[in-house]
Amino acid sequence: MVVPLTLANVPDNLIITNDVPESVSLRLRGALTHALGNDKALEVVLDLSDARPGTRTYPIKESQIRLPQDVSVVSIDPPEITLTMETTQTALVPVKPSIEGQPAPGYVVTGVRTVPPKLSVQGPTTLVEKLKEVATTPVRIDGASGPVETAVQPRLPHPLLRFTNSMPVLVVVDIAPAPTPTPKPTPRHSRRTRRRK
Repeated sequence: MVVPLTLANVPDNLIITNDVPESVSLRLRGALTHALGNDKALEVVLDLSDARPGTRTYPIKESQIRLPQDVSVVSIDPPEITLTMETTQTALVPVKPSIEGQPAPGYVVTGVRTVPPKLSVQGPTTLVEKLKEVATTPVRIDGASGPVETAVQPRLPHPLLRFTNSMPVLVVVDIAPAPTPTPKPTPRHSRRTRRRK
């Protein structure tokens, strides 16, 4: 019988960074016909209230399985679960929008800004410390001859990273006529006066 695995009481300042099985296979013995008529009520509950940063193996015991009376466990597969825990961190990370295309001929991009300029990101400390910027979905400026404002979706490079709020991001691309080059003055050649001897 396959039953779900529930991880309970994970400390708020910790996050699990490795893959964890969603279920556990059990072999049971007892009056199963009536007691297990609704197997959705069965689950393995692993209490992680004493978890600490690092890698630790947790054995799955019969006492962690919610069983009806007169039912016992013959075997558990897997018999233990290995978890890697890491402390969480929150940081404000600059948003770097992706700009694609070119403005109309004779126009140039004079500035790019985002609202907000930074987003609050939370996740494992090692991943947050490596995150230097938040990318976005592309903003196309093909043929534009004036400012372009576009709402974009921010993107994170890892599924364990998340935004602490769902604030939308607005990208503003300033576009203006290209400056006219100033002609350089023609240098004057001075004539040297030859002195008479």
